[in-house]
Amino acid sequence: MAGKIEIRKSGERFRFVVLNRNGEKLLQSGQFDDKPSTKRAASSLAKAVSGAEIVDATKPAAAAAKSSARRPRMRR
Repeated sequence: MAGKIEIRKSGERFRFVVLNRNGEKLLQSGQFDDKPSTKRAASSLAKAVSGAEIVDATKPAAAAAKSSARRPRMRR
């Protein structure tokens, strides 16, 4: 079984919480005014991370751009 994204109510506002398989809280969203917008945000997060890859964002932007822009030279 995978983790869960729970929609919770706090006062008059809503938020979603990402839980791991053991039920421990990993992430908590900001507050939303209504339940439908909370549900849309939670489902967008679920779709985004389901096929996500881990990217090392600690590299400087210039170095990352150079390494991805390199192409093999073609000899004529």
